[in-house]
Amino acid sequence: MIRMTKIDFEVLSEWAWAIRELPSSVEGLFIDENKIIAGDKDGAIVCWNHEGEILWEQNVGSRVENFVITKKSKSANLFLVAGLEVAGLNSESGEIIWRYELEGISDWVTIDEKNKQIIATSSVFDLEYYDFIEGSCWRFTFEGELLDSHKMDEKAWHLFSNKGEVLLGLGRPRNGILALNKDEFLHHKIAESPICCGFENIFGHADGSISTFNKGNEANQKICNSAISSIFIQNNKTLISNIEGTLFCNVKNKTKWEYSTEDELSLLCGIKSDKSDLVFTSTRTDSGSKLFLLNSNDGSEIITSETKSSIRTSMGFGNMLLLGMNNGKIIILEIDLLLRRIKDKENSGEVDDERKKMLDKLRSLRK
Repeated sequence: MIRMTKIDFEVLSEWAWAIRELPSSVEGLFIDENKIIAGDKDGAIVCWNHEGEILWEQNVGSRVENFVITKKSKSANLFLVAGLEVAGLNSESGEIIWRYELEGISDWVTIDEKNKQIIATSSVFDLEYYDFIEGSCWRFTFEGELLDSHKMDEKAWHLFSNKGEVLLGLGRPRNGILALNKDEFLHHKIAESPICCGFENIFGHADGSISTFNKGNEANQKICNSAISSIFIQNNKTLISNIEGTLFCNVKNKTKWEYSTEDELSLLCGIKSDKSDLVFTSTRTDSGSKLFLLNSNDGSEIITSETKSSIRTSMGFGNMLLLGMNNGKIIILEIDLLLRRIKDKENSGEVDDERKKMLDKLRSLRK
């Protein structure tokens, strides 16, 4: 593996595999083996293939924050939350098949494949108390028929579906996990501390612990003394960041390495290269972002960079890393290509003018 390189973000962008752009801040990203989808804060959605060709465009009128796709429906099979609504689109054409206005702001959406239903959550924010005072869980058919809604005194901070069971990670006052099996809810009290984030069946708490929920069994582990901000699973490693700016890599419930920065690490995902697994993490503030690409085996730095345009969201898929920026740009990095360019720069000292022209020409072909 090459040694750590501090890179200007403009140079990093020059080495991107491709750059796409939406009208406003990018808030939602999706990538699979066939397509890349991005949505912005004003409701614009664009879908590209992996060659960079636009497949379709759509606008749902309000902030788009997360996407899920099912293969079990041929009509509405792309589901998303946007502002006050949950919507079902066709993933091949972008056509809006149905949309439904929820109570409060829409938060999360997932697919219960076993029971062929869409689960969405929403919450109500009270300006006087400056806190969330109520939440709801909604069940829909793939065709958009409302099955029922379940009101809660809590906001769901994480939503995960697996083999017919849907898990909601709750904040105050109940805390714990609300498990939904088709149309029945069961509350599990796993810790006194509110849940504030999660990844699959692992939940991060405000007291610096994480809880794992598996087949009705819960296990809680103390990680640190500040709130957990993000979690990611990469092979046998559990990656956990907190609001104080520390990233922990746990293997079999023991910390293998730590990496610390000065600000909260709010974004976290894993990427593969030909030679090793890598970890991407970054800060996210109104004044910009600091980003870090680390070796997953020991936490050593591969790339550090800083941008005045905040990274709003990120997603990894194989050896591709997508960065959604608040200036509307989607920067797509192909990791092995990026590492080769860094190595070339280290060997030559700088990228010469002719090579820079070649890189610009290559990237322009993908626009």
